[in-house]
Amino acid sequence: MQRSGATIAFDFFRNKLLTEVSTSRGNESGKDVAKVKYVPDNKAETVHKLFKFIEDGDLWRWKIPNSKAFSSGLKDLDIEFNVNANNKLFDQLLELDPEHVISHGQATLLEKQRLIDDCLEKSYEISLGCGQFGSCLAVDADAISNLRSELGNQLASKSRDFNLRGIGAVVYKVPELNNDQILKVSLRSLEQEDTTCISQEYGGGGHRNASSFILSVTEFDRWKVGSSRPKGA
Repeated sequence: MQRSGATIAFDFFRNKLLTEVSTSRGNESGKDVAKVKYVPDNKAETVHKLFKFIEDGDLWRWKIPNSKAFSSGLKDLDIEFNVNANNKLFDQLLELDPEHVISHGQATLLEKQRLIDDCLEKSYEISLGCGQFGSCLAVDADAISNLRSELGNQLASKSRDFNLRGIGAVVYKVPELNNDQILKVSLRSLEQEDTTCISQEYGGGGHRNASSFILSVTEFDRWKVGSSRPKGA
């Protein structure tokens, strides 16, 4: 994947806006339509930088300096991205200062990594679909499910190092379901490892390197290999 959903969506709605303005203005020239501002001039450079950071993390490239710190800082802001629930969303995004977000992220990144390292030490082997989809490592992550993407990616790397599939299964309960017997299994994978065939088998979905599904505690216990003794780092 060469582009993230964020930049694809941005271009789609920008072009849609310009098309609608062009239609509503009838015979006005393309030059006049081009004057339509969907981002104030003094914010254009900042918005462009924000999209680059978001895309870099979305595609798991981490090529831009301080990209992980930016991603960490953005998550810490806990912005409500549902515009139906937050009608100030776009104003909030326009006011973001990438350098401030990075600074905040750098301060919390080390602590997040410590929590991830502790969780990785308690990883165990599971047989996906009772062997139908091979084996990988899993972790119980009720306490840090908000870090599932980074945790899952590092777990997938560890899984491959143990000569298992390059997939990490981050397992946690979802409080909103009000059912302790139900688990959410969030899969993350490396490179060409496809998680979707597993998630779709159990009524879930996502994309190749990130997908999830719901499973009962009883069914998941059947996937655990042996005594499920935690595998050290």
